[in-house]
Amino acid sequence: MRTRFDQFGKQMVRTALETRGPVETDAEVPADTRRIDLWFMPDPVRFSGSADLGLLGRIAGGPSTLEFFHNTPGGDELAACLIKHGEFRHFLALRRTPPPVPTQWVISSGRPDGGIDGLWLRPIAAWPPGIYEGPPPLWTRLVVVSELPVARETLLVRLLGAGLVLKRAIAELKDLPPEAPERTLALPILLRLRLTVPSEPEKQTSDDQEFLMDTQDIVETWRREAVQEGVEKGLQQGLERGLERGLEQGVKQGVAHSLVEVYEARFGAMPKALRAVVEATDDERTLVAWLRLAGTRSADEIAAAIRSFRAS
Repeated sequence: MRTRFDQFGKQMVRTALETRGPVETDAEVPADTRRIDLWFMPDPVRFSGSADLGLLGRIAGGPSTLEFFHNTPGGDELAACLIKHGEFRHFLALRRTPPPVPTQWVISSGRPDGGIDGLWLRPIAAWPPGIYEGPPPLWTRLVVVSELPVARETLLVRLLGAGLVLKRAIAELKDLPPEAPERTLALPILLRLRLTVPSEPEKQTSDDQEFLMDTQDIVETWRREAVQEGVEKGLQQGLERGLERGLEQGVKQGVAHSLVEVYEARFGAMPKALRAVVEATDDERTLVAWLRLAGTRSADEIAAAIRSFRAS
């Protein structure tokens, strides 16, 4: 059964590759509307500078499909991937101008012994440990994330793992400099993944609970950085406007801009009604109070504070 962590995998890999060539998630396999998790065709021009992706860039260096398994698949599930990929290759071959045949990459958090033995998958000598391939007619390779060496080159792929592997990868991601490409790519998607975890503990899986604990520190770090960046950027823009419109009004606009930026960094686009109240508010103390809320409280609490001010 696929999990929200597999959805994270699709989103992160798609984000990593979409500036480098055509990429499609949930590509349809027409026979019974089964779908490929992700299908990627690298653009030779856009994909040439992909060293920042490390092992992920190497995996996606040619036409490829990817299947994500946060829960280690059994032999039958791997066999089903082979059947689906065969049908997909047939579907592509029927096109007027068939695209290049994609290699299937199955990304498994753990080692699927039954599938490796049953499908005669063997380690690839020129690749790091944890990467296997089947006979050439299968067009299939397997990545066992738990067997990958711990190195920065493998970090993005290890974020597709589970348990202690994922925990360690998240810790490594947190320790990277703020401008590191891996952090810039993966952190926003990890934060969006947190938002999909049910808030009620009884509805959370053990994976959900462990993930929330493992990412709490990184969320707090990101939140502080977002608040600081928003304040600095907003105040700077406000002060620049203040040269034209008056210093006092410029600072107020800077705080209001910071408030909107911090809110949208955490929760997405601010509702138009709330933004209208913020932009119309002329009281600096109120704006500063809302800015503090935007960095520490929930979207509902922030909205309630702004609405109550409008009502008064």
